Amino acid sequence: MEQNLFVRVMIFLVLGLFIWLFIPFLSSFIVALLLAIAFIPIHLYMEMKLAKHRYVGEYATLLSATAMTVLLFAVLFVPILFFISYIIAYPGELIGVGNTLFDQMIRLSSHLPESMSWMQKYLDEAILKAKEHQGQIGAAVAVKLGNGLLGFFGALGEMLLIIVFFFFLLWYRRPLLLSIVPVIPIRRKIRQEFILDMIATSAAGFYTLLGVAIAQAIAFGIFIAFFDGYNPWLFGLMIGVASVIPIVGTALIFIPVALNEWFGGHGMNALIIIIYSWAMLSFFIDNIVRLLILKQLNRYLSKGRKPIDDFLIFFGIMAGLITFGFWGFLIGPAIVAFTVTLLRMLRHNHVVK
Repeated sequence: MEQNLFVRVMIFLVLGLFIWLFIPFLSSFIVALLLAIAFIPIHLYMEMKLAKHRYVGEYATLLSATAMTVLLFAVLFVPILFFISYIIAYPGELIGVGNTLFDQMIRLSSHLPESMSWMQKYLDEAILKAKEHQGQIGAAVAVKLGNGLLGFFGALGEMLLIIVFFFFLLWYRRPLLLSIVPVIPIRRKIRQEFILDMIATSAAGFYTLLGVAIAQAIAFGIFIAFFDGYNPWLFGLMIGVASVIPIVGTALIFIPVALNEWFGGHGMNALIIIIYSWAMLSFFIDNIVRLLILKQLNRYLSKGRKPIDDFLIFFGIMAGLITFGFWGFLIGPAIVAFTVTLLRMLRHNHVVK
């Protein structure tokens, strides 16, 4: 009894020291692990196909892991590289849009309707103070932009670290599972059920997010092509990227576009953009289409087993995005899968005593 107690204490001590040692990389590792779980269905399919070839079968796991890493890199970095290249190629356009919006806001302050005339005094004072402290405002904006750039490069570094962890987790998948899974004090059947539920739920959440982003990008790109002065490829991509941002989402893009039309004297265009974007993007695709995609993926990935309820995964994705930010679309479904599997274990009395 004392020996068993000593062994347990040593195990917890070693695990605590291990986590303490790697705590700076812990969040990146967890995200990479969840991404690896989400990519497992595609990875296994590609690995199986490569293993059948005579000359590359020996390297099937390595080649499949490399292909999945390239795919993840494309998903994470291609939009960022596209934005950077566009800013470098057309800096004047972005500055011009900002100046136009600022000038139109100043002009609008002197042409307020009678019902809003009470705001005239406050707007004039705000504009006067902004002009008086233009230098200080510019310096403050420059500091904010500098901090934003530092945060941006920090996020890029974290993404690169996630990609590195992701590659090695896929490549060494089997040795890691063989060394960790047998130690878990749960029956083999329950371990398998837990792993399959985690894979199905995480993959369904990740692929649903990509499907919704692509659908919104296509819907807005085609729509905005009917208006002059907008690049449908650029704005479609911007909508797709903004779709994963918690709370604000696609409104971060279509509201400034509508304001640009309104300030340009095209009030009807602004109204059409707002109505279409809310109805198609924020309501139809973001709710109905998302749930339909999730339901089909959940059934397919469950492969005959009883799947976790679609609404649980749906709200897990939404809650994860709100609670944990960008990576919440992985963390939320993972927590749902862990909780549901644990409840199933307790219900069927499969917990080892």
